Amino acid sequence: MVDDVWTTDSSATLLLVGSGFQAYREWILRSVSRRFRLWLLSSSPADWATPYLAGQTFVDALDVDAAIAAVRTLRETRPLAGILCYDELRIVAGATIAEALGLPTTSARSVLACRDKRLSRQLMTEAGDLGPQSIGVTDLAGAQRAAERIGYPVVLKPRALAGSEGVAKVDGPGQLVERFAFTKAAHFDDVPRFDEDVLVEEYLDGPEIAIDSVVWKGEVRPVFVSHKQFDLAPTFEETGHVISAEDPLLRDRELTELVRAAHSALGFDHGVTHTEVRLTRHGPRIVEVNGRLGGDLIPYVGLLATGIDLALAAADLAARRMPDLRPRRARTAAVRFYYPARDLVVERVRVDPAGLPPHISEVRPLAGQGDTLLRPPGAFVFGRAAAGFAVADDQDTCRRALDGLADTIEIAGHPVPEKQPI
Repeated sequence: MVDDVWTTDSSATLLLVGSGFQAYREWILRSVSRRFRLWLLSSSPADWATPYLAGQTFVDALDVDAAIAAVRTLRETRPLAGILCYDELRIVAGATIAEALGLPTTSARSVLACRDKRLSRQLMTEAGDLGPQSIGVTDLAGAQRAAERIGYPVVLKPRALAGSEGVAKVDGPGQLVERFAFTKAAHFDDVPRFDEDVLVEEYLDGPEIAIDSVVWKGEVRPVFVSHKQFDLAPTFEETGHVISAEDPLLRDRELTELVRAAHSALGFDHGVTHTEVRLTRHGPRIVEVNGRLGGDLIPYVGLLATGIDLALAAADLAARRMPDLRPRRARTAAVRFYYPARDLVVERVRVDPAGLPPHISEVRPLAGQGDTLLRPPGAFVFGRAAAGFAVADDQDTCRRALDGLADTIEIAGHPVPEKQPI
């Protein structure tokens, strides 16, 4: 659901650094490919993204030197307007390539400051304690000292992961051993190992929101606010998000100034960001700033609520164009993720279309036959079976519709086979 305001400029090509997972990212390529030609930079075949692409160069952006060389060769025959990257693990590489080629970008250092949570905490502390107390540790003994210093409850967080992977709340010393082991073990293959790879942080009370913003010439403009849903403690798996076009928090001066101060501290001056904030009893505090489009289909929910296409805005910024941020509707929209009742190997995920509650706009399967789904903390994003979307006039109506949707989704399967001893 995208409003076309400009025609496609067939002469403008954006380099797309990674395409991501179809269920979460296809809407982005569908939108952006109407205005720009897209050329994929990835070591993996384009697969589902192929219909939206003008071509592909088979190099992984994480091999930055090889990627820069390959893109320089590409530019000899195909001028590039900019680089678009929403892949959390490759956004630093994307900014580094853009800097090397003189293409529009915030600095690679500012993107690294978003990716490296320890560096991010240091910079925001220097700017005025914008976020929680945070101590980087290597081992359990260090975590015990850090937790005693900060005071329970604390949050354990991997230094450079995403999607709530490995994040856990610890209410007291008796939980620390098990939950530190859980956080310490969390790892993505493409993420480098750090000496101090776990952060022990002050627990921030209150509801959590996210502010998706456009940053143009250093000016931070919040576009919409999403309210997060958490149902799977002690993890911080986000099970849903809701956005209202006319959310009063968009006009909250203390909140918007905090977001701008965080961007300034990190040096982020060009692009799209997703800033997570806790609304504590002592005022708003930064959880983290992500130097990319938000995940979990949040920008898509924002599009449903406001008509503002943040994916297209990110593409325009990549090409050094001022994006069109005019709202085209004033609704409330929400997404909810649905999980199996227990760990299973999927046989089917089925929705009864006749039983859909009012205000449900879409139901999207996220798993298929043969997929293994583990409930958090066994898995996080990859433990989801389906996503449902609601559009209405207020948040309560959206939430009720998504509550009712659960009764129409069948998630069937058989138990996950036990691992056999070697």
